[in-house]
Amino acid sequence: MESSLYTFFFVDPWPWWLGGICIGLLVPAMYYFFNTPLGVSTGYRNILKIMLPGSKLRYLNSAECLDVFNWRFFFLTGIIVGAFISARVSGLAWFTGEMGIFTTRLDWSFLSQAVWFLGGGLLLGLGARIAHGCTSGHSIHGIANLDRASIITTLLFVIGGIITVHLINVFVLGGM
Repeated sequence: MESSLYTFFFVDPWPWWLGGICIGLLVPAMYYFFNTPLGVSTGYRNILKIMLPGSKLRYLNSAECLDVFNWRFFFLTGIIVGAFISARVSGLAWFTGEMGIFTTRLDWSFLSQAVWFLGGGLLLGLGARIAHGCTSGHSIHGIANLDRASIITTLLFVIGGIITVHLINVFVLGGM
């Protein structure tokens, strides 16, 4: 029994409904313990502030960035470290460039893939700045609080994602 619980929690992918419940419970927990909304993109601002401590950018010198080692930093670090530990416990390789159908269909060099995904990450960060929050902040926290702007933003995220996937399928993956 102990082995099957271990496998369920740490090796096998969780059922969608359990992951949804756990993420959904984070919204009230964040308010209860920290009196703040759940969001990931501000954690990246903390990382940038650590990497660029002397920056004159207002974005990196706001009141929220005075303490870079706040809960957001540890939340983001926990996502990365947790994923790494989960992959190790599951027996996955220490390093892989495998990204599913994208890398199996395209014979790109590691450098080309790195540039592609770095560019995508920069565009995601820019989108989060323009939208005044990331998908987790708007879609999980904002919708849970019935915020009209977050509902509209989430709809635009989904529509933009559908269009982007279609364009990548047609123009990058050869119309599969």
